[in-house]
Amino acid sequence: MDTNVFRYVLEVDKCKNITLAAKHLFISQPALSSSIRKAERGIGFEIFDRNTLPIRLTEAGKLYIEAVEKI
Repeated sequence: MDTNVFRYVLEVDKCKNITLAAKHLFISQPALSSSIRKAERGIGFEIFDRNTLPIRLTEAGKLYIEAVEKI
């Protein structure tokens, strides 16, 4: 897994907005969304609930964030 994804997920969680997080990370919004979707497919669960505004973590996503923060 690309370790940049850890930074991406943490920034999206912090901003609660993919577009704003992409600006902070100096990447395009589609590239950020694609990276997160690819990571989610790789780990087998969704990290973010994209059906809410602001975006928020799923229950599994909360556990993922805890693990990433330990790394």
